[in-house]
Amino acid sequence: MRKSRGWGLAAGLCALLAGGSAVGQSSTNVLRVVPSADVTELDPTRGANLVSRIYSQMVFETLFALDSTLTPRPMMVESWDASPDRLTWRFTLRPGLKFHDGKPVTTRDVVASIERWAGSTSIGGQLGRRMAGMQIIDERSFTLTLKEPFGLVEFILSGPGAPIAGILPEADAKRPIGAPLTNPIGSGPFRYIAGERVSGHRAVFEKFRDYTPRQEPTDGLAGARIVKVDRVEWIVMPDATTAANALVNNEADLWEQVTPDLAPFLAQRGMTVRRLASLPSQSFVRPNFQLPPFNDIRARQALALALDQREMLDAIAGDKVPTKECFSFTVCGGPLSTEVGSEPWRKPDLARARQLMLEAGYKGERLVMVATPQLPVIGQMALVVEQRLKQIGVNVDVEMMDFSAMFPRIQTKDKPIGQGGYHLFPYYAAGVFWFHPMTNLSVDMSCPASSWAGFPCDEQGEKLRQAFLAAPDDAARKTAYEAFHKRMWDFIPYVPTGQFDVVSGFRKNVQGVLDAYFIAYWNIEKK
Repeated sequence: MRKSRGWGLAAGLCALLAGGSAVGQSSTNVLRVVPSADVTELDPTRGANLVSRIYSQMVFETLFALDSTLTPRPMMVESWDASPDRLTWRFTLRPGLKFHDGKPVTTRDVVASIERWAGSTSIGGQLGRRMAGMQIIDERSFTLTLKEPFGLVEFILSGPGAPIAGILPEADAKRPIGAPLTNPIGSGPFRYIAGERVSGHRAVFEKFRDYTPRQEPTDGLAGARIVKVDRVEWIVMPDATTAANALVNNEADLWEQVTPDLAPFLAQRGMTVRRLASLPSQSFVRPNFQLPPFNDIRARQALALALDQREMLDAIAGDKVPTKECFSFTVCGGPLSTEVGSEPWRKPDLARARQLMLEAGYKGERLVMVATPQLPVIGQMALVVEQRLKQIGVNVDVEMMDFSAMFPRIQTKDKPIGQGGYHLFPYYAAGVFWFHPMTNLSVDMSCPASSWAGFPCDEQGEKLRQAFLAAPDDAARKTAYEAFHKRMWDFIPYVPTGQFDVVSGFRKNVQGVLDAYFIAYWNIEKK
């Protein structure tokens, strides 16, 4: 592979943006990172995508954190207990917690932050709807009272998915929901350096030297968060070839998301290339339930029968990274892994798919699929879906666009074709979001306010999802989840198209990179 001529321009731009301090710097105390995307939302209780999740856990802390087995462990909490009826929970913060401005973290900050998150987000609302109130006892202790027992209190407060219940100073937590947070103050192991921010190009984090790690061993995102570099600098490089060459030429130390086609190139040049996340990612095709024909179950069944998971995975990754066919709405190999209910839809049947489209009332109208070439996985998926739909007689038009245009487009509700509407889109999601019905936004089928792109509405399915969330223990949750999973294959909120590893790449002198729920920038050092 020849070095991209665009890299020289990118390197020069980044050096200019960094004031000559970042790109090409040899200091072992600066970790130079190509992130998966630019971070645009700095409020941890509002950031709903992957890069916001990673940023939030660097700058802010949560009461609990998930270990390597996705089990919640105490983080800001020193001790906690629940009343015998499981309705009143008492929490005591560990001593010595400080915000980045030097002020102590108190229960006023914690209560205000949890109330903000629980009252304004989909995931937080799962706790908010069950919460009767919170009461401050003293500077370090508070209670949370529920209206009904909820077996996932520690789990939801540990920050699964996004946004997370990151703890803000009380004044920031109580500002209006729409007011931007431009100079975030957290209490996590890194400080965000607002003065060095260049939108679309650069974000900088410094070690918070007054941070006191927990005493337990580091385990996933739980335990001791010990920062071993002075700075982490994110340099945004949307072009994959540019990012790969930056890593090889020692102009970057770590690339968060290596595209599958470039994984062998990096490995051959001595880079470490492996999956860091606890679970693989899942690809899927999501129909728009607001427009025909996919508001008809028969059209969604046709879509399921038209697609071949192995063909899709070969297009996404080939033999470059590990892949697996999987007919689960969570993640195969995850704690809730099951494929129950999928049996009628596993084997492609183009003739049956064509007939089901006709039965759904499809008469050859133009169907719009939106996708982006900026994320190669989505771009490749779109080509496969387009070909398969044409094979069953569907007149499909693929509208390729920048991801910055695609993401708000798929969130558009009740728009007709020609005015921002669409019929379907290919996508993929990190398994550590998708493994649980609380964090997998695409299985939220609440009516009428289903919160994620495509906007399905299924009262029966949502009732079963809530039954899972209300289950008191793991055994009851497993039984409830199987019933919910069967219903999802009856309803088909989206079509799973297999799972694959999203790998990171880093130079050999970068050591201590953790296997965790999400990539963690503590414990990393440069030798």
